[in-house]
Amino acid sequence: MTSSTCDHPTRAAARPNTAQRLLHPVRLGAILVGAATALGGCASYSPDGGLGVTRDIAARELRQDVGRIREPADSDRVKARVTALLRSPLSVDRAVQIALMNNRGLQAAYNDLGISEALFVQASLPPSPTLSLTRLASTGAIEIERQLLVNVLGLATLPQRRAVAEVRFSQAQLRAAEETLRLAGDTRRAYYRVVASSQLVNFLTQANTAARTASELFKRLGETGAVNRLDQAREHVFYADVAAQLARARLQNQADRERLIRALGLWDNITALKIPAQLPALPPRPVSRDAIEREALEKRLDLRIARLEVDGVARQLDLTQWSRFLNVLELQGALNNERSTRTERSYSLQGGQLVENHQTEFERTRISGLSLEVQMPLDLGESRLREARETYLRSVNRLVERGVNVRSEAREAYQRYRGGFDFARHYQSQILPLRQIIADESQLRYNGMMVDVFSLLTEARARIAANAAAIEARRDFWIAKTDLQFVVIGGAPSGGSSDTPTTAVAGAETGAAAH
Repeated sequence: MTSSTCDHPTRAAARPNTAQRLLHPVRLGAILVGAATALGGCASYSPDGGLGVTRDIAARELRQDVGRIREPADSDRVKARVTALLRSPLSVDRAVQIALMNNRGLQAAYNDLGISEALFVQASLPPSPTLSLTRLASTGAIEIERQLLVNVLGLATLPQRRAVAEVRFSQAQLRAAEETLRLAGDTRRAYYRVVASSQLVNFLTQANTAARTASELFKRLGETGAVNRLDQAREHVFYADVAAQLARARLQNQADRERLIRALGLWDNITALKIPAQLPALPPRPVSRDAIEREALEKRLDLRIARLEVDGVARQLDLTQWSRFLNVLELQGALNNERSTRTERSYSLQGGQLVENHQTEFERTRISGLSLEVQMPLDLGESRLREARETYLRSVNRLVERGVNVRSEAREAYQRYRGGFDFARHYQSQILPLRQIIADESQLRYNGMMVDVFSLLTEARARIAANAAAIEARRDFWIAKTDLQFVVIGGAPSGGSSDTPTTAVAGAETGAAAH
């Protein structure tokens, strides 16, 4: 005959039933935490620290690689590749690749992404239960109290909080990609500026050499009396003007070079930086971007971040509405074990002597219980709800504003690109050839003694200013092309070359003063 627990009263009394086991404080806390974990799900760390989104965008939009520097081996690998890339004259694509690998500011942004991932994984976990142990001792008694505190409100809202944290992590991934594109755009602009200033230095160096030769010739002719002092002074001041423009161009070139070095993140290998002699030639025709606004609205990372912000704030608003009437909801389980001793004394006569006898008895007492702590706000959560609503409306308004600005920035970037192309081509095909014809004819007339040296020097100043302006116009076109590329995918343009002082302006002003 098979026996059951109900057939043995002693065994049934010694083993608690299922309900009693479930109400055990420690078991109840474990059950709540396990259920919340299964309900909310636990996020895990990605092998690349959340860099997958950035890597995909960089490969698609820039055709470049990105990576993280975490160990000395990574640093050695990056250093070796940078050294290999610097062996050849630097191209704009090589410059961008070096910056994406070697710039430590970008690596710091990737560290911020890793921190965001850690916060996301942490937010996906249930609230940590609090376990406390207390031992109290007194004469003849020892009490051990165990308490387990579980945040029931945190467990109940775990799925909503995890969803909000996931949105924040997605924003962090897009911000890392946006920082990558920003650095790529800044590197391209710095590259074109340093190449343009180097080309201008080379041109002014040649002009300065010719002006010095002419100045020395006029000095010797003046000593023989073949040239008067006025013509001598005019030739000497022309040489001085060109020398001043060359000095200013060299200072600008050094500043542009340092900006590029900062973007590349170069600590050493600075002397190995080989800058091309001149800017790339203009393309045969400009690119037509009829759907530039729609393309920007679809691709811009800051717009995607703003949309995620609205989504995250909306989820936070739902969470606030759901839990507005509660600030604290905690479940506390307690289990006390008390051990006490009781000693009975008795006396007996043994061999005519009074003997004291001791009898000690041990008593064990177990007390368990549950307590629920609830805290309700005095205003029934109205202030929290209003704050959440205003935060949501603020994010919506900022999203709309960002959309308006994106469309305007896209139109402005394309207008600057198209205008820069026409302006640079006008200098290349119209102004410079005409200036060369004027310079050649002026030299012929001067050799034939049909014009004086003042007219010849005036035309020389105008030709130098025109060539300097042509170099800067081509530079501005390539910067505008960079702005057009990145205004569609990764942020507003830098404003072209208007934020950089130019030497051509100084040369033009000098030429105008000569006239």
